[in-house]
Amino acid sequence: MRKFYNRKNELAMLDKHFRIAKNNIFTEVIIGRRRIGKTELIKEHLEKKPALYFYVTKKSSQITLNDFTATLKERFPFVPSIINNWEDFFNLIFELSGKQRMVVVFDEFQNFNSIDKSVFSILQKKIDEYKDKSKMQLIFIGSIQTLMEKIFMRKEPLYGRVDNFIYLKPFSFGEVAVICNDHKVKNIESVFNLFSIFDGVAKYYDFLEKFNLFNKPLEIILKELFISRDTPLYKEGKNLLIEEFGQDYERYFDILFCLSIGKTKTSEIASVMQLPVTTVSKYLSVLVKKYKLAEKRNLHNKKNSKDNRYYLRDIFLRFWFRYVYKNYTKIEIGSYQPILSDFKKTFDSHQGLIFEELARKLLYKKMLEEKILPCQAMEISNYWDKKYEFDIYGQENKNFIIGEIKLNSKAVDKKLIYKIEEFADFRNKNAIKVIITFDKITNLKMKKLLKEKNFYIFDLMQLNS
Repeated sequence: MRKFYNRKNELAMLDKHFRIAKNNIFTEVIIGRRRIGKTELIKEHLEKKPALYFYVTKKSSQITLNDFTATLKERFPFVPSIINNWEDFFNLIFELSGKQRMVVVFDEFQNFNSIDKSVFSILQKKIDEYKDKSKMQLIFIGSIQTLMEKIFMRKEPLYGRVDNFIYLKPFSFGEVAVICNDHKVKNIESVFNLFSIFDGVAKYYDFLEKFNLFNKPLEIILKELFISRDTPLYKEGKNLLIEEFGQDYERYFDILFCLSIGKTKTSEIASVMQLPVTTVSKYLSVLVKKYKLAEKRNLHNKKNSKDNRYYLRDIFLRFWFRYVYKNYTKIEIGSYQPILSDFKKTFDSHQGLIFEELARKLLYKKMLEEKILPCQAMEISNYWDKKYEFDIYGQENKNFIIGEIKLNSKAVDKKLIYKIEEFADFRNKNAIKVIITFDKITNLKMKKLLKEKNFYIFDLMQLNS
């Protein structure tokens, strides 16, 4: 995937901040999970700009300093071949940036937390000292969100020294469709299949290109990338998260596995793990606040209600925990066929929740931008109470949106329609009734009934156009 995709807003922002840095130092932090494309974004930004790029590996402090000194000397041959300490190194960087405008990047900056924490205090002092004398755009990149936020957002030495934070998100479904289209994957079902595995994480589409897998069956992709000890994504979930969670990672992993198979209630997770509900609640609370999880609430629940539901937001991790983590033993002994059989049986179920989330996002965007519904709800979520459960719910004053999302259009039947009608009558408000399906509804009787009942009907192609 050599072509650089999107990130137009981030590039425009970085370029704007480089222009600001002609008069003083401008510091910013870029945070995003591994493989998301942080380094590629910076490479694009650095094109044709005077720049220094340093990648912080987990070597010793002195070896890292030696490596950085060599990098600095390549760009500025007149600097000493040996720099004895970090204070002298940063003195040189800041002095040089006072003479010419430049971009200075430290990638995987959180690794200094392991190799030499004194760097944080030295940088604090230099940023304060050279604030109005340096012409530098100073960029810190990190993939461990908790550590990066601790370094820059809590009362640590570098607290308050950052002018801008960028949280790099996965590509949207529409952007993934463009990537797939460039690799001759044009069918929207095929695009959604890949999205349901790899989310919008740039590097994973590089793997598809590198191994010539874009147009191969999903079972081949699973076998080539995931379910062999020598495949590139076999340990990906573990590598992404183990440093975040530390020694207690196994319990967090078990909870994430439960979420990946659709156990969304605390009581369900506690039952699978054979743990007290209170223990599971504590872990869920940490996961929600720190990591890529979201707490799902009925809009009418009280803040401290026990009737909450949880889901794993990262689509790739959802896939990895469901099909790789739970099958470690089979993978270790080379027993692939049971994994592939389970994949064929359950992949539709895995995709169901992903399609719900995607459809809600696309509907909300279209509602705001193109006014496709006679309502401007503050949000669109799902809804449940003791009697009803719906995939679509939103409210604006006396109007409310209610509806269902179906991966298979054949699942739209009279029973579903009348359930929505019943709820709308029960609420005694102006109901905007919505049905979203992956493919177009072809049943003429259903289409006629939906039209008679004043339903708004959308499919994925319409919402993604």
